[in-house]
Amino acid sequence: MSFAYPLVLLLLLPALGLVAWLTLWRGGVAIALPGHWHRVIDETMHTFMANQVISQIRLPIWLWLAIWTFLVVGLARPILDIGEPTGYGNLAGRVIALDVGANFDVERQKLIAYRILDAAPDVPTALIVATSEAFDVVPFTTDRAHIDRYLHIIKPDLMPISGQAPGIAITHAEAMFERADMIVGQLVLITGGNPPSAEATEAGDWLRAVVVDRDQVDNWDRFADQIGARLADDTDIEAVLDDMDSKVAAALRDSDEAAEFAVLPWLIGASALLWLLFFRRIRSS
Repeated sequence: MSFAYPLVLLLLLPALGLVAWLTLWRGGVAIALPGHWHRVIDETMHTFMANQVISQIRLPIWLWLAIWTFLVVGLARPILDIGEPTGYGNLAGRVIALDVGANFDVERQKLIAYRILDAAPDVPTALIVATSEAFDVVPFTTDRAHIDRYLHIIKPDLMPISGQAPGIAITHAEAMFERADMIVGQLVLITGGNPPSAEATEAGDWLRAVVVDRDQVDNWDRFADQIGARLADDTDIEAVLDDMDSKVAAALRDSDEAAEFAVLPWLIGASALLWLLFFRRIRSS
């Protein structure tokens, strides 16, 4: 068992001191009878009767100590380690798709791709190009020199087929995530010009982003909405990267939680049950 806030446990020390003091006080100081009962009860019986009455209406000190202990330990956030976090072979990957069939400046597309690579050098990245078909260029890798070598030579006139079908690129990229057993995957479609028609599709398990030039955002808004993608311009790359970082953090958090058992709710429940004893019905004798 581990504690998120172990110093909180120091609050148990004053509680133990208070319990010791109360124990001594109850044993060493005469306890008065409530109300005017002292007028009708023999003086020699006052202490005995007072103890009897108070024992009927007041919870024992050990119960107070138990409630306090449960609450303090709960505030320290105890966690039971019940296993090992999930080991992810391929936690995250990104596919950059250059839509070279968009009749848009391919060199501008490359600059956007370079910015993404510069901002996230440790994320395994694959590179594909798309016309009316999608083609693999570089598989998932963090070797920047290897990606740059192939990214540099991409030109529309080198493609074996022309046309524009971004939906094909999306399907192709997400199939790559499936084959690589990625936990978190993000397709970044870098395109421009006039958007083609798109059918509404569910985003599924993978993140999607469409990146265009700043002056073309309005043209691509409907297209991005239909395919369930974030729309960003070339000045808002960080928002695209943040989407993936957030999902990776959530996957790691879920993995940690699967290997841990939080004791706090159970301690609060035990404290609540003990607290209910304050409302017990007192039986008269």
